Amino acid sequence: MTAITQSLSQFKGSIGQHFRWDYFLQDNVTSSIWLTIWVALLTMVTAVYTIGQVASSPVPTLIIIAIWVAILGLAIAGGLFQKHTKVGDWLGSNLVGSISNALLTLLLMLWLASAFRSVLSYAVINATFDPALTAPEVRTKDGATWGWLAATNSNPEVIGGARDLLLYGRLDRMFVPRVKAAGLIILALALLTVAANKTGVWQSKKPVSQGLTYAWLLSPLILFILLNGVTYNPDKPLINFSTLIMGTIGVLLLYGFSWWQKIVKYSLANVIVAAVAFPIFYVAWRFLAQSQLFPVINVDTWGGLMLTLIIAASVILLSFPVGLILAMGRRSEVRGIPDWITWPLVIIFTVWGFKTSTPGLLADARNTIETLIAFWPILIVAIGYVIQQGFKGNIVAAFSTFFIETIRGVPLITLLFMAIIMAPFFFKSGTVIPNPYAVIIGYTVFSAAYMAELIRGGLQAIPQGQYEAADALGLNTLQKMRFVIFPQALRILIPALVGSFIGNFKSSSLVSIVGLFDLVGIAGSVVGNAQWLGLKRELYYGMALFYFLVSFTMSSYSRRLEAKLSTGQ
Repeated sequence: MTAITQSLSQFKGSIGQHFRWDYFLQDNVTSSIWLTIWVALLTMVTAVYTIGQVASSPVPTLIIIAIWVAILGLAIAGGLFQKHTKVGDWLGSNLVGSISNALLTLLLMLWLASAFRSVLSYAVINATFDPALTAPEVRTKDGATWGWLAATNSNPEVIGGARDLLLYGRLDRMFVPRVKAAGLIILALALLTVAANKTGVWQSKKPVSQGLTYAWLLSPLILFILLNGVTYNPDKPLINFSTLIMGTIGVLLLYGFSWWQKIVKYSLANVIVAAVAFPIFYVAWRFLAQSQLFPVINVDTWGGLMLTLIIAASVILLSFPVGLILAMGRRSEVRGIPDWITWPLVIIFTVWGFKTSTPGLLADARNTIETLIAFWPILIVAIGYVIQQGFKGNIVAAFSTFFIETIRGVPLITLLFMAIIMAPFFFKSGTVIPNPYAVIIGYTVFSAAYMAELIRGGLQAIPQGQYEAADALGLNTLQKMRFVIFPQALRILIPALVGSFIGNFKSSSLVSIVGLFDLVGIAGSVVGNAQWLGLKRELYYGMALFYFLVSFTMSSYSRRLEAKLSTGQ
């Protein structure tokens, strides 16, 4: 008996050395009246919710309570007996570090378990997967109806089942294998790239990294061939020599500019490659068109998930370089046009405008507004004044600033409508611009304006000493940006850029307003069909899950990239 009493005394003494009840209560309950009220209310809510869960689902709830008690005991044991483990320390600091945290952990565990049981019951246990049970009169009431994904619509005007509509829209089903091939190519490249990074092959094997890089650079062209097709007109010659010559000259000029800016090295082999690159590509392209292996697809029939991914990916890939150019243009410090050149030109064009345009507009004016419009040449004087006083004659900075601020002041929906209506005006007469391409152009312009401001913020965050150090090394502008400024700026901009990419992806659903049948737009066709009435809930749950998974994937990759590059340190 004496031994037991001594053991208890030693146990209490050991606990007393590492634990003080008065300090514990003061830190967790009695330090303020508001904390005491909060803990009391949280205890009552947790107790009531736990009792309700035990009454409705006793076995799962008791298992969760047992797990919570085990977590609590592991964290307490580590604190009382100084037997620390990584798991116990993490649980103590993140889940049960205080009375409030412990109660919130239990409440959250019970709620998540209840939500999981409800979703499982609705989506799997009580759900139906039979295509014959999609009609409203035979549909289950307690679960989801997934048979419509494989059901074939009895309406001959609607092609295929709801699944095909959601994936491809109104696309002719003979082109579906090409769409699948495009998806498999991107998936294979992504898996190979991830595997090369995970195994270290990307860093250790230069041919592998170069091969994958070239494959990614060529992937847009391959996707264009698969998803759009190659146009062939038998009435035109197979080889247009003027196009061949002009393209070759353009590639050589680009190579010369790159050599002048020290982007590439000069060598006879490089000159030969630049000289034959475009002819080989052009001839191969024309023979591919003549073969008619990839007939042209009516782009206006794109729809569903395919159209959503095409628009989102195109806007993300195109808006970044355009935004980069606009940001550099807005920050440019090139020598401006002097006053003695600007103002004579302003006077000449203003007089010309008043002489050739104003008399006719005044003669046709029907009201005060049209009369004022007739004096539009005055704007030339205002523009000249702004360029000289605000930008010191820097046309590049003036144009970039005007473009960015104008686009940012217009709603996206307005730009999408304008793109569809006004895109043909920028091409020769008779040219038909498919609506998806017009929307991609308008959306890219909108996104590039915001992207430019993000990039400009990153460039301004770089200390001035970095610019001066690059100048001291004798680097030209492109070298300075490529090797010194951009790598640092992009590290800073990773969270903002990924946030912009996620916004572009989710906002792509707005194209349904301008008449495109993307994933959201085609959903209206699905739920509007008499055979699939009342299926909005399943459809929109699925779309919400899809948008969440893609956005969460991009966000997770952003966090890993930040950790890898030690952004913020």
